[in-house]
Amino acid sequence: MAETYKDIALDSAGDLQIVNGDFVIAESDEQHIAHLIQSAKGEWKEFPLCGAELTKQLKGPLGGEFRREVRLQLEADGYKIEDLVISGSDINILGSR
Repeated sequence: MAETYKDIALDSAGDLQIVNGDFVIAESDEQHIAHLIQSAKGEWKEFPLCGAELTKQLKGPLGGEFRREVRLQLEADGYKIEDLVISGSDINILGSR
């Protein structure tokens, strides 16, 4: 059985989710992948080469170079990617840790 990773949950605006005065703990793979894709290199002090730099792709095509960078970043973080499809502004990833 695959291991489930959990972390402090964030809402869609990136703010901490708090219920009854305490942090919400939830499965974190989707949140983690989103942060990895959006992050720029150098934003994570401990891992300066981490990040696929989605913001550099704004108003431009999400082509093969970006697809390759996403795949490399996810694989470096321990994900096994079965399929990675970028269509318009949608990014669909099928894989596991």
